[in-house]
Amino acid sequence: MRDVCHYLSFLLLNYCALKDEDNAYHSRKLLRNKFEVTHQWTFINFTWPTYWSYKHALFNFHYIPENSAPTGIKIYGGKIFISIPRFRPGIPVTLAYISLTDGGLRTNQLLNPYPNWDLNINRNCVGLQSVQSMEVDRQGYMWLIDGVRFNEQTKCPAKLVILDLRKYGKIIHIYNFPNEIVLYNGGFLNDIVLDDCDGTFAYMTDNSAIDPGLVVYSLKKNKAWKLRDRTMFAEPAASGFVVNRITNNNLIPIDGIALSPRRSNKSRLLYFCALTGLNLYSIDTQILKDETITRGDQWRKNITLVGKKEAQSDGLMIDNRGNLFYTLLPLYGIGQWNIEKPIETSRIIYRNKKLMVWPDTFAMDEKEYLYVISNNINKYINASYEIYISEEIKFRIFRYYTQSKSYMY
Repeated sequence: MRDVCHYLSFLLLNYCALKDEDNAYHSRKLLRNKFEVTHQWTFINFTWPTYWSYKHALFNFHYIPENSAPTGIKIYGGKIFISIPRFRPGIPVTLAYISLTDGGLRTNQLLNPYPNWDLNINRNCVGLQSVQSMEVDRQGYMWLIDGVRFNEQTKCPAKLVILDLRKYGKIIHIYNFPNEIVLYNGGFLNDIVLDDCDGTFAYMTDNSAIDPGLVVYSLKKNKAWKLRDRTMFAEPAASGFVVNRITNNNLIPIDGIALSPRRSNKSRLLYFCALTGLNLYSIDTQILKDETITRGDQWRKNITLVGKKEAQSDGLMIDNRGNLFYTLLPLYGIGQWNIEKPIETSRIIYRNKKLMVWPDTFAMDEKEYLYVISNNINKYINASYEIYISEEIKFRIFRYYTQSKSYMY
Protein backbone atom coordinates (compact mmCIF):
# COMPACT_ATOMS: atom_id res chain seq x y z
CA MET A 1 0.00 0.00 0.00
CA ARG A 2 1.36 3.38 -0.93
CA ASP A 3 2.07 5.99 1.68
CA VAL A 4 -1.04 8.17 1.99
CA CYS A 5 1.15 11.11 2.88
CA HIS A 6 2.78 10.87 -0.53
CA TYR A 7 -0.56 11.56 -2.16
CA LEU A 8 -1.49 14.30 0.28
CA SER A 9 1.69 16.11 -0.67
CA PHE A 10 0.76 15.61 -4.32
CA LEU A 11 -2.64 17.19 -3.70
CA LEU A 12 -1.00 20.22 -2.16
CA LEU A 13 1.24 20.62 -5.19
CA ASN A 14 -1.83 21.11 -7.32
CA TYR A 15 -2.61 24.36 -5.58
CA CYS A 16 0.81 25.63 -4.58
CA ALA A 17 2.71 28.26 -6.52
CA LEU A 18 5.88 27.24 -8.31
CA LYS A 19 9.24 28.92 -7.96
CA ASP A 20 9.48 32.65 -8.54
CA GLU A 21 11.45 32.13 -11.74
CA ASP A 22 8.56 30.18 -13.25
CA ASN A 23 5.95 32.68 -12.06
CA ALA A 24 7.80 35.39 -13.96
CA TYR A 25 6.20 34.00 -17.10
CA HIS A 26 2.78 35.22 -15.99
CA SER A 27 3.63 38.85 -16.56
CA ARG A 28 5.11 38.31 -20.02
CA LYS A 29 3.23 38.55 -23.28
CA LEU A 30 3.70 36.00 -26.05
CA LEU A 31 6.06 37.41 -28.61
CA ARG A 32 5.82 36.68 -32.29
CA ASN A 33 8.77 35.00 -34.00
CA LYS A 34 9.83 33.48 -30.70
CA PHE A 35 9.02 30.18 -29.05
CA GLU A 36 7.03 30.87 -25.89
CA VAL A 37 5.67 28.49 -23.29
CA THR A 38 1.87 28.72 -23.05
CA HIS A 39 1.14 25.75 -20.76
CA GLN A 40 3.22 23.67 -18.39
CA TRP A 41 2.64 20.83 -15.96
CA THR A 42 4.41 19.13 -13.10
CA PHE A 43 1.82 16.35 -13.43
CA ILE A 44 -1.44 15.72 -15.28
CA ASN A 45 -4.79 15.83 -13.53
CA PHE A 46 -8.36 15.98 -14.80
CA THR A 47 -11.77 17.57 -14.20
CA TRP A 48 -13.29 14.68 -12.29
CA PRO A 49 -17.09 14.26 -12.09
CA THR A 50 -16.98 14.49 -8.29
CA TYR A 51 -14.41 14.71 -5.56
CA TRP A 52 -15.35 11.20 -4.46
CA SER A 53 -14.74 9.71 -7.91
CA TYR A 54 -11.33 11.35 -7.87
CA LYS A 55 -10.56 10.04 -4.39
CA HIS A 56 -11.76 6.54 -5.33
CA ALA A 57 -9.58 6.46 -8.47
CA LEU A 58 -6.57 7.74 -6.56
CA PHE A 59 -6.71 5.25 -3.70
CA ASN A 60 -7.57 2.28 -5.93
CA PHE A 61 -4.70 3.10 -8.33
CA HIS A 62 -7.05 3.67 -11.26
CA TYR A 63 -5.33 7.04 -11.33
CA ILE A 64 -1.60 7.13 -10.60
CA PRO A 65 -0.80 10.81 -11.15
CA GLU A 66 2.91 10.43 -11.90
CA ASN A 67 2.23 7.99 -14.76
CA SER A 68 0.28 10.25 -17.16
CA ALA A 69 2.33 11.87 -19.94
CA PRO A 70 0.85 13.80 -22.92
CA THR A 71 2.14 13.06 -26.41
CA GLY A 72 -0.10 14.24 -29.26
CA ILE A 73 -1.63 17.71 -29.60
CA LYS A 74 -4.02 19.20 -32.15
CA ILE A 75 -6.03 22.41 -32.19
CA TYR A 76 -9.58 23.10 -33.34
CA GLY A 77 -12.48 25.31 -32.29
CA GLY A 78 -10.70 27.05 -29.46
CA LYS A 79 -9.47 23.81 -27.89
CA ILE A 80 -6.09 22.12 -27.60
CA PHE A 81 -6.68 18.38 -27.82
CA ILE A 82 -4.16 16.23 -26.00
CA SER A 83 -3.56 12.48 -26.15
CA ILE A 84 -2.21 10.50 -23.21
CA PRO A 85 -1.29 6.95 -24.28
CA ARG A 86 -1.47 4.26 -21.63
CA PHE A 87 2.23 3.48 -21.50
CA ARG A 88 1.83 2.77 -17.77
CA PRO A 89 -1.03 1.74 -15.46
CA GLY A 90 -3.25 4.22 -13.68
CA ILE A 91 -4.10 6.47 -16.63
CA PRO A 92 -7.86 7.16 -16.53
CA VAL A 93 -8.05 9.38 -19.64
CA THR A 94 -6.33 8.90 -23.00
CA LEU A 95 -7.92 11.82 -24.92
CA ALA A 96 -8.58 15.22 -23.37
CA TYR A 97 -8.66 18.94 -24.08
CA ILE A 98 -7.95 22.33 -22.57
CA SER A 99 -9.16 25.73 -23.69
CA LEU A 100 -7.00 27.70 -26.09
CA THR A 101 -6.38 31.11 -24.57
CA ASP A 102 -4.29 34.16 -25.41
CA GLY A 103 -3.49 34.91 -21.79
CA GLY A 104 -0.30 34.29 -19.88
CA LEU A 105 1.32 31.05 -18.88
CA ARG A 106 -1.00 28.36 -17.54
CA THR A 107 0.44 25.95 -14.96
CA ASN A 108 -1.07 22.57 -14.06
CA GLN A 109 -4.32 23.32 -15.88
CA LEU A 110 -6.81 20.49 -15.43
CA LEU A 111 -7.57 18.43 -18.55
CA ASN A 112 -11.14 17.68 -19.62
CA PRO A 113 -11.81 14.12 -20.87
CA TYR A 114 -12.97 14.12 -24.48
CA PRO A 115 -15.60 13.57 -25.59
CA ASN A 116 -16.57 12.29 -22.12
CA TRP A 117 -15.48 10.04 -19.30
CA ASP A 118 -17.37 7.00 -20.59
CA LEU A 119 -15.47 6.77 -23.89
CA ASN A 120 -12.16 7.03 -22.04
CA ILE A 121 -12.89 4.13 -19.71
CA ASN A 122 -11.51 1.11 -21.52
CA ARG A 123 -14.06 -1.38 -20.25
CA ASN A 124 -14.86 -2.50 -23.82
CA CYS A 125 -13.25 -2.29 -27.25
CA VAL A 126 -15.51 0.55 -28.42
CA GLY A 127 -13.91 2.80 -25.82
CA LEU A 128 -10.58 4.53 -26.32
CA GLN A 129 -7.81 2.20 -25.21
CA SER A 130 -4.53 4.05 -25.80
CA VAL A 131 -4.38 7.06 -28.13
CA GLN A 132 -0.96 8.24 -29.27
CA SER A 133 -1.88 10.90 -31.83
CA MET A 134 -4.62 12.39 -33.98
CA GLU A 135 -5.34 14.88 -36.78
CA VAL A 136 -8.25 17.20 -37.49
CA ASP A 137 -9.39 17.75 -41.08
CA ARG A 138 -10.80 20.94 -42.60
CA GLN A 139 -14.39 19.86 -41.93
CA GLY A 140 -13.84 19.48 -38.19
CA TYR A 141 -13.51 15.70 -38.05
CA MET A 142 -10.88 14.31 -35.72
CA TRP A 143 -9.11 11.17 -36.93
CA LEU A 144 -7.49 9.51 -33.96
CA ILE A 145 -5.32 6.42 -33.90
CA ASP A 146 -6.04 4.16 -30.95
CA GLY A 147 -3.14 1.85 -31.63
CA VAL A 148 -0.61 1.57 -28.79
CA ARG A 149 -0.55 -2.21 -28.39
CA PHE A 150 2.87 -3.14 -27.03
CA ASN A 151 1.90 -3.61 -23.37
CA GLU A 152 -0.80 -5.34 -21.33
CA GLN A 153 -3.11 -2.32 -20.95
CA THR A 154 -5.60 -3.66 -23.52
CA LYS A 155 -6.43 -6.77 -25.55
CA CYS A 156 -8.50 -4.88 -28.13
CA PRO A 157 -7.37 -4.53 -31.77
CA ALA A 158 -5.89 -1.25 -32.93
CA LYS A 159 -8.44 1.07 -34.50
CA LEU A 160 -8.97 4.35 -36.30
CA VAL A 161 -11.79 6.46 -34.86
CA ILE A 162 -13.37 9.53 -36.48
CA LEU A 163 -15.11 12.02 -34.18
CA ASP A 164 -17.25 14.97 -35.26
CA LEU A 165 -15.90 17.90 -33.24
CA ARG A 166 -18.82 20.06 -34.34
CA LYS A 167 -21.17 17.62 -32.60
CA TYR A 168 -19.32 17.34 -29.30
CA GLY A 169 -17.16 14.43 -30.35
CA LYS A 170 -19.85 12.15 -31.72
CA ILE A 171 -18.38 8.92 -33.13
CA ILE A 172 -19.11 8.73 -36.85
CA HIS A 173 -16.77 5.95 -37.93
CA ILE A 174 -14.60 3.19 -36.47
CA TYR A 175 -12.20 0.99 -38.41
CA ASN A 176 -10.53 -1.96 -36.69
CA PHE A 177 -7.17 -2.82 -38.19
CA PRO A 178 -6.60 -6.50 -39.02
CA ASN A 179 -3.78 -8.15 -37.12
CA GLU A 180 -1.73 -8.47 -40.32
CA ILE A 181 -1.78 -4.69 -40.67
CA VAL A 182 -1.31 -3.61 -37.04
CA LEU A 183 -0.38 -6.28 -34.53
CA TYR A 184 -2.85 -6.81 -31.69
CA ASN A 185 0.17 -7.54 -29.50
CA GLY A 186 3.11 -5.40 -30.53
CA GLY A 187 1.61 -2.74 -32.80
CA PHE A 188 2.24 0.95 -32.16
CA LEU A 189 0.41 3.45 -34.40
CA ASN A 190 2.44 6.57 -33.74
CA ASP A 191 1.45 9.49 -35.98
CA ILE A 192 -1.07 10.36 -38.70
CA VAL A 193 -1.54 12.82 -41.58
CA LEU A 194 -4.59 13.28 -43.82
CA ASP A 195 -4.81 13.58 -47.61
CA ASP A 196 -8.17 14.68 -49.04
CA CYS A 197 -7.05 14.62 -52.69
CA ASP A 198 -8.62 11.81 -54.79
CA GLY A 199 -10.80 10.81 -51.89
CA THR A 200 -9.72 10.88 -48.25
CA PHE A 201 -6.67 8.87 -47.20
CA ALA A 202 -4.89 8.63 -43.88
CA TYR A 203 -1.19 7.79 -43.69
CA MET A 204 0.10 6.44 -40.37
CA THR A 205 3.43 5.29 -39.00
CA ASP A 206 3.52 1.95 -37.21
CA ASN A 207 6.37 2.30 -34.74
CA SER A 208 6.18 -1.39 -33.84
CA ALA A 209 9.45 -2.98 -32.80
CA ILE A 210 8.21 -6.22 -34.40
CA ASP A 211 6.56 -5.08 -37.64
CA PRO A 212 7.27 -1.42 -38.42
CA GLY A 213 5.90 0.21 -41.54
CA LEU A 214 3.70 2.79 -43.19
CA VAL A 215 -0.06 2.18 -42.98
CA VAL A 216 -2.45 3.58 -45.60
CA TYR A 217 -6.19 3.81 -45.01
CA SER A 218 -8.81 4.65 -47.66
CA LEU A 219 -12.07 6.02 -46.25
CA LYS A 220 -13.85 5.39 -49.55
CA LYS A 221 -12.84 1.72 -49.58
CA ASN A 222 -12.88 1.42 -45.79
CA LYS A 223 -9.71 -0.60 -46.13
CA ALA A 224 -6.10 -0.40 -44.99
CA TRP A 225 -2.80 -1.72 -46.36
CA LYS A 226 0.76 -1.58 -45.15
CA LEU A 227 4.11 -0.81 -46.75
CA ARG A 228 7.32 -2.23 -45.30
CA ASP A 229 10.82 -1.26 -46.35
CA ARG A 230 14.34 -1.12 -44.91
CA THR A 231 14.15 2.71 -44.93
CA MET A 232 11.54 2.39 -42.20
CA PHE A 233 13.89 0.57 -39.84
CA ALA A 234 16.16 2.19 -37.29
CA GLU A 235 19.72 3.17 -38.16
CA PRO A 236 22.07 1.51 -35.65
CA ALA A 237 24.72 4.19 -36.17
CA ALA A 238 22.24 6.79 -34.88
CA SER A 239 21.63 5.05 -31.55
CA GLY A 240 23.20 6.08 -28.26
CA PHE A 241 22.05 9.70 -28.32
CA VAL A 242 21.55 11.38 -24.95
CA VAL A 243 18.55 13.39 -23.78
CA ASN A 244 18.40 14.74 -20.23
CA ARG A 245 21.22 12.44 -19.10
CA ILE A 246 19.48 9.33 -20.43
CA THR A 247 21.22 7.41 -23.19
CA ASN A 248 18.79 6.14 -25.80
CA ASN A 249 20.17 2.86 -27.11
CA ASN A 250 16.88 1.43 -28.39
CA LEU A 251 16.59 0.96 -32.14
CA ILE A 252 13.31 2.82 -32.72
CA PRO A 253 11.93 2.57 -36.30
CA ILE A 254 9.67 4.82 -38.41
CA ASP A 255 8.09 7.52 -36.29
CA GLY A 256 7.81 11.04 -37.72
CA ILE A 257 5.57 11.70 -40.72
CA ALA A 258 4.64 14.82 -42.70
CA LEU A 259 2.65 15.54 -45.86
CA SER A 260 3.50 18.23 -48.40
CA PRO A 261 0.86 20.95 -48.92
CA ARG A 262 -1.83 20.94 -51.61
CA ARG A 263 -0.52 22.14 -54.97
CA SER A 264 -2.45 22.34 -58.25
CA ASN A 265 -1.25 19.91 -60.94
CA LYS A 266 1.35 18.51 -58.57
CA SER A 267 1.23 15.27 -56.60
CA ARG A 268 1.97 15.33 -52.92
CA LEU A 269 4.97 13.84 -51.16
CA LEU A 270 4.92 11.99 -47.87
CA TYR A 271 8.02 12.45 -45.70
CA PHE A 272 9.05 10.02 -42.97
CA CYS A 273 11.98 9.06 -40.77
CA ALA A 274 12.96 6.58 -38.10
CA LEU A 275 13.31 8.01 -34.62
CA THR A 276 16.69 6.30 -34.28
CA GLY A 277 17.99 7.76 -37.52
CA LEU A 278 19.21 10.87 -39.27
CA ASN A 279 17.96 10.15 -42.78
CA LEU A 280 14.78 11.75 -44.10
CA TYR A 281 12.86 9.97 -46.87
CA SER A 282 9.95 10.80 -49.17
CA ILE A 283 7.53 8.96 -51.45
CA ASP A 284 4.85 10.13 -53.90
CA THR A 285 1.36 9.67 -52.46
CA GLN A 286 0.08 8.41 -55.83
CA ILE A 287 2.12 5.28 -55.13
CA LEU A 288 0.69 4.90 -51.65
CA LYS A 289 -2.91 5.22 -52.84
CA ASP A 290 -2.63 2.32 -55.30
CA GLU A 291 -2.99 -0.84 -53.23
CA THR A 292 -2.21 -3.00 -56.26
CA ILE A 293 1.18 -1.37 -56.76
CA THR A 294 2.12 -1.72 -53.11
CA ARG A 295 1.57 -5.49 -53.23
CA GLY A 296 4.69 -5.92 -55.33
CA ASP A 297 8.29 -4.77 -54.90
CA GLN A 298 8.64 -2.08 -57.55
CA TRP A 299 7.08 0.65 -55.41
CA ARG A 300 10.25 0.73 -53.28
CA LYS A 301 12.10 2.36 -56.17
CA ASN A 302 9.96 5.43 -55.58
CA ILE A 303 11.36 6.05 -52.10
CA THR A 304 13.78 8.97 -52.21
CA LEU A 305 16.52 9.73 -49.72
CA VAL A 306 16.05 13.46 -49.15
CA GLY A 307 19.10 13.90 -46.95
CA LYS A 308 20.24 13.97 -43.35
CA LYS A 309 18.85 16.04 -40.50
CA GLU A 310 21.00 17.63 -37.82
CA ALA A 311 19.88 15.08 -35.22
CA GLN A 312 17.32 12.41 -34.38
CA SER A 313 13.68 13.51 -34.63
CA ASP A 314 10.34 12.50 -33.20
CA GLY A 315 7.66 14.81 -34.66
CA LEU A 316 7.47 16.29 -38.16
CA MET A 317 5.00 18.76 -39.68
CA ILE A 318 4.76 20.78 -42.91
CA ASP A 319 2.85 24.06 -43.26
CA ASN A 320 1.05 25.33 -46.36
CA ARG A 321 4.17 27.22 -47.46
CA GLY A 322 6.23 24.06 -47.64
CA ASN A 323 8.17 24.58 -44.41
CA LEU A 324 9.00 21.29 -42.73
CA PHE A 325 9.35 21.66 -38.98
CA TYR A 326 11.06 18.80 -37.16
CA THR A 327 12.09 18.14 -33.59
CA LEU A 328 15.76 17.65 -32.71
CA LEU A 329 15.86 15.44 -29.64
CA PRO A 330 19.49 15.52 -28.44
CA LEU A 331 19.73 19.19 -29.41
CA TYR A 332 16.64 20.14 -27.39
CA GLY A 333 15.35 22.10 -30.33
CA ILE A 334 13.39 22.58 -33.53
CA GLY A 335 14.63 22.58 -37.12
CA GLN A 336 13.06 24.11 -40.23
CA TRP A 337 13.55 23.36 -43.91
CA ASN A 338 11.58 24.46 -46.96
CA ILE A 339 10.95 21.37 -49.07
CA GLU A 340 11.29 23.40 -52.31
CA LYS A 341 14.95 24.05 -51.51
CA PRO A 342 18.00 21.80 -50.95
CA ILE A 343 18.00 20.22 -47.51
CA GLU A 344 21.37 21.85 -46.90
CA THR A 345 19.43 25.10 -46.42
CA SER A 346 17.77 23.74 -43.29
CA ARG A 347 18.37 25.60 -40.05
CA ILE A 348 17.83 25.25 -36.33
CA ILE A 349 15.30 27.85 -35.23
CA TYR A 350 15.15 27.11 -31.51
CA ARG A 351 17.22 25.38 -28.83
CA ASN A 352 16.70 25.31 -25.08
CA LYS A 353 18.21 22.53 -23.00
CA LYS A 354 16.33 23.57 -19.88
CA LEU A 355 12.83 23.91 -21.31
CA MET A 356 12.50 21.79 -24.46
CA VAL A 357 13.21 18.29 -23.19
CA TRP A 358 12.08 15.73 -25.80
CA PRO A 359 9.99 17.85 -28.18
CA ASP A 360 7.38 15.51 -29.60
CA THR A 361 4.29 16.52 -31.61
CA PHE A 362 3.32 19.61 -33.63
CA ALA A 363 -0.01 21.35 -34.24
CA MET A 364 -1.15 24.55 -35.95
CA ASP A 365 -4.02 26.83 -35.02
CA GLU A 366 -6.20 29.12 -37.12
CA LYS A 367 -4.15 32.20 -36.23
CA GLU A 368 -0.94 31.05 -37.94
CA TYR A 369 0.78 29.75 -34.83
CA LEU A 370 2.75 26.52 -34.64
CA TYR A 371 2.55 24.57 -31.39
CA VAL A 372 4.85 21.83 -30.11
CA ILE A 373 4.77 19.78 -26.93
CA SER A 374 7.83 18.61 -24.98
CA ASN A 375 7.23 15.77 -22.59
CA ASN A 376 10.26 13.77 -21.34
CA ILE A 377 8.52 10.79 -22.93
CA ASN A 378 11.69 8.66 -23.01
CA LYS A 379 11.28 8.33 -19.25
CA TYR A 380 7.61 7.36 -19.36
CA ILE A 381 7.81 4.78 -22.12
CA ASN A 382 10.49 2.95 -20.12
CA ALA A 383 8.46 0.99 -17.57
CA SER A 384 11.48 0.46 -15.32
CA TYR A 385 12.22 4.17 -14.96
CA GLU A 386 10.88 5.47 -11.65
CA ILE A 387 8.97 8.76 -11.81
CA TYR A 388 7.89 10.80 -8.83
CA ILE A 389 5.62 13.75 -8.19
CA SER A 390 7.76 16.84 -7.68
CA GLU A 391 7.92 20.53 -8.52
CA GLU A 392 9.87 19.78 -11.69
CA ILE A 393 8.10 20.93 -14.86
CA LYS A 394 7.86 17.80 -16.98
CA PHE A 395 5.54 18.90 -19.81
CA ARG A 396 5.40 22.14 -21.79
CA ILE A 397 3.48 23.45 -24.77
CA PHE A 398 5.25 26.08 -26.87
CA ARG A 399 3.92 28.26 -29.65
CA TYR A 400 5.69 30.05 -32.48
CA TYR A 401 4.30 32.50 -35.03
CA THR A 402 4.83 31.25 -38.61
CA GLN A 403 2.51 33.38 -40.82
CA SER A 404 1.28 30.12 -42.30
CA LYS A 405 -1.36 27.42 -41.90
CA SER A 406 -1.45 23.66 -41.81
CA TYR A 407 -0.44 21.54 -44.82
CA MET A 408 -4.14 20.85 -45.40
CA TYR A 409 -4.77 24.44 -46.59
